[in-house]
Amino acid sequence: MATRPRSPITLAQIHSIVGGELVGSPQASVTSLAGFEEAGPNDLTFITGDRMLKTSGPSRAGILLAHRRLTELPNPHIVVANPGLAFAQTATAFFCPVAPPRGIDQRVVRGQDTEIGLDVSIWPGVTLGDRVTIGARVILYPGVFIGNDTTIGDDTLLYPNVVVREGCTIGARVIVHSGTVIGSDGFGYVQDQGRHYKIPQLGGVTIEDDVELGANVTVDRATLGQTIIQQGTKVDNLVQIAHNVTIGAHSIIVSQVGIAGSTRVGHHVMIGGQAGLADHLVIGDQVMIAARAGVNRNLEPNQIVSGAPVMPHEVWIKAQAVIPRLPELRQTVRVLEEKMKQLEASPKAPRASKTKPKKRTR
Repeated sequence: MATRPRSPITLAQIHSIVGGELVGSPQASVTSLAGFEEAGPNDLTFITGDRMLKTSGPSRAGILLAHRRLTELPNPHIVVANPGLAFAQTATAFFCPVAPPRGIDQRVVRGQDTEIGLDVSIWPGVTLGDRVTIGARVILYPGVFIGNDTTIGDDTLLYPNVVVREGCTIGARVIVHSGTVIGSDGFGYVQDQGRHYKIPQLGGVTIEDDVELGANVTVDRATLGQTIIQQGTKVDNLVQIAHNVTIGAHSIIVSQVGIAGSTRVGHHVMIGGQAGLADHLVIGDQVMIAARAGVNRNLEPNQIVSGAPVMPHEVWIKAQAVIPRLPELRQTVRVLEEKMKQLEASPKAPRASKTKPKKRTR
């Protein structure tokens, strides 16, 4: 829930953050945020296309962030290229106050040779292992565990009950939500005479700058080497990333996705909810994988795929259109088969005479 600012925010103040074309009185002001349909005279909202106007009608919002100049509306507004981004920038600037650093609580458990940067907030119940390095302005909420030889970069935020095991590297401005485990053992076993023997998982995890991991995400450590999530990638809740996986920069992975070991995902890839990726695959850059897809083969860059097993999205759409008609088509085939049997069982028609006609005589 957004926190209300202490004083009203004017159109001019918002314009100073987002830029664009200012339409209306610079002194028009708001005190809260709201969705387009719910916004009232004291609210800031945004509109991304004319379709919203057609479905919802005129807005009562105090200030709008819009994709074009709204000559048909009297509301003060700012015209920007990306209203959604402008809304996020405004919310961050005015509605997400930064609390002053708390320092290090005396009940924090610290191992040997830990290094902690300036202006941190480390709450009670946090455990830091040996040779842990914590950057500046890091926030560690209660219940966070940081294992030996792990590094946490500047301005990173770990919510309650996050576990980062030994030998992991977390970059700057990373956000990790509650219940997530980074560096759990990869699922590696070798079978001999009907028994499973554990393969030691001796690698680590590297999470680069500006990554966000949702709640209850698991990122397994590599068997050898590193499991890597590259810069700017965003991962939703309840995602499983197995050992030695690499996720490229600025990708999006939606809830309940599972990625098996040693698969390499390119940059700017989008993976829909509940999709599953088999092991040792290569997923090209800018691929879009639809929800509930089953990926069992490599994917070339710049394509959209769906289905299980995965196929081009346009093929999957055609296949889905046929599925409701399958009972009818099955019955049609049965009727045709019966007609074929009847034709094959019927007496053959008499053949035409092959006798040549006699020539006429003059």
